[in-house]
Amino acid sequence: MNNKLKFFPEPKLAFRYGQSAEDSRDGLTLFGPFEEATGRIKVGVIGTKDGIYNYSSFVNRINKPIFTQSLGRPSFPGFSSVFGLEWPDSPTFSIEIDENEIEKLVNVKNLKERTYQIVSFYLGKIKKYLVEEDKSIDIWYVIVPMSVYLNCRPKSKSGKATISKQRIEIFQSGQLSLFDEEDEIEHYNEMYESASDFHDQLKARAIFEKIQTPIQIMLEDTLLFKSKVYGKEYNDDMKAHLAWTHSSSLYYKLGYLPWKLTGVREGVCYVGLVFKKIQSELSKKGFACSAAQMFLDSGDGVVFRGNIGPWMSKDEKTYHLNKESARDLLKIAVESYKDKHGSYPREMFIHGRASFTNEEWEGFTEALKDSPGTKLVGVKIIETDGFRIFKDNPSEKNVYGVMRGLSLIVDEKSGYLWTKGYIPKTETTNHLEVARPLRITIDRGDSDIEIVMQDILCLTKLNYNACIYGDGLPVTLRFSDQIGNILTAIPAVNWPAKSFKYYI
Repeated sequence: MNNKLKFFPEPKLAFRYGQSAEDSRDGLTLFGPFEEATGRIKVGVIGTKDGIYNYSSFVNRINKPIFTQSLGRPSFPGFSSVFGLEWPDSPTFSIEIDENEIEKLVNVKNLKERTYQIVSFYLGKIKKYLVEEDKSIDIWYVIVPMSVYLNCRPKSKSGKATISKQRIEIFQSGQLSLFDEEDEIEHYNEMYESASDFHDQLKARAIFEKIQTPIQIMLEDTLLFKSKVYGKEYNDDMKAHLAWTHSSSLYYKLGYLPWKLTGVREGVCYVGLVFKKIQSELSKKGFACSAAQMFLDSGDGVVFRGNIGPWMSKDEKTYHLNKESARDLLKIAVESYKDKHGSYPREMFIHGRASFTNEEWEGFTEALKDSPGTKLVGVKIIETDGFRIFKDNPSEKNVYGVMRGLSLIVDEKSGYLWTKGYIPKTETTNHLEVARPLRITIDRGDSDIEIVMQDILCLTKLNYNACIYGDGLPVTLRFSDQIGNILTAIPAVNWPAKSFKYYI
């Protein structure tokens, strides 16, 4: 086994002035973000009086340094100092909502109705602004009280997610009021087929209604640097972590890359497959929504929604497309790449959590018939359970076990990669439990297993939604569940391709 163990050095990230660093926080502090931005951020804020006040307090605090004593949680120099943008604590435009109005909606008994009406309430404020105001907004901050968070999620204790018996009787009797019958039925179909999660439904409906401004949803307590679980104020380490994470996410949502990978092979792109079970009567027939998230060599990403179909396997553990849907989904991604670069990719890696069927692979291959020069490789990536490697004699500095970047090459097509593990730079780990490796298999096509592993390790550093040293999953799979939740949050079938920034 020792002969097959190999260590991959930590990938480096590129920042301003052609400089590089292992840690995104070091690079941002020393050199600044990869793409330079200047000027003032124009922010629209929707919230209660307390919510708007908390927003201003948060911006005021995040523009100042937050000092720590931890290598794993480095100090935050202040937003403007790092990113070069002016972020005023007074929003460009604010919409104050009556707390009593929100609480009235929160008290709606039915979970589906409650979530739908509260999303409509906030979304209506944004749409009204777009119609009546002429000031441009770079990003919307939707500030919600804890009551919305607690009562507008699928597992909320209060309310039921089913249509009431009284409403069914009204439908059946034809005694509809307020709306025309068809409008009433369509309205309630949409309401009861939409997700019960406020975050996912708001994101989905904003994308579907072609609102071009990114939306940042935040809790009032988070703006006070408080834990939403315990309600206690964060210590300085966690305050700095929140400041780093939120700042990099904001910068990316504004349309700028905080960092990118160094030494990436030109003409290479990575596609992560997304599947999400449909939350309706179709779920009983194994129906799911398919999608692809494509990440370019620049580091930016685009999400494409595919077809809805019976993609779930009989054991309900894996998903597989038919030939036509596989072809159509990848064709959209390939043509999008060409539109952006003027040529087809040289290499395309498809990342999935299951082996690819012959039918799927035929569809993917057919999508590239106009680009015979593109090399297509299918990679299966799963988080293993039950397999660990332990050190015989942990050093005083490294009592945590194996290092991040360690790999065990099984053969020319497969191996294990530890994306979690001890990190010398931070003198700690990026996990809490004994590190589990990723099982990586070149399932289709040909490539060098070491190159595939190095690429996956690199892709763990492209999570712009969290400014951390390195993630446990590559970005191609890291957000698949979240993207799937948003894609299926509303019953709309047609879905435009949208930048990855609208989903995080």
